[in-house]
Amino acid sequence: GTSILAELGDIGNYSKPSQIIKFAGVAPYHYESSQYNAQHTGITKKGSKYLRKTLYQIILPVINNNPVFKKYYLLKISQGKGHRCAQGHCIRKLLRIIYHLLETGQSFDPALLR
Repeated sequence: GTSILAELGDIGNYSKPSQIIKFAGVAPYHYESSQYNAQHTGITKKGSKYLRKTLYQIILPVINNNPVFKKYYLLKISQGKGHRCAQGHCIRKLLRIIYHLLETGQSFDPALLR
């Protein structure tokens, strides 16, 4: 948690969760050319490589030990997503939750996510 907060810095620098997702480099890459629009792309990998590495290291224990994230991960797998893609969805969900908790000063309550 400390390394995530250290890499993010002051939460006041971000006006919405998508900015944190972009800063971490885990936003989906958008590719289009003329009339072609890619359906399946990777992540942008722009931003803090240290934050991205930390997030990918912690997401498996989060998925395995938190029922909300486990359910979300299994939902993405059942939708046909691959393991890494489902992890990316969980990381983006985690970043949105972190943003909300830091903005409001609330504690994490899994009952609110159901």
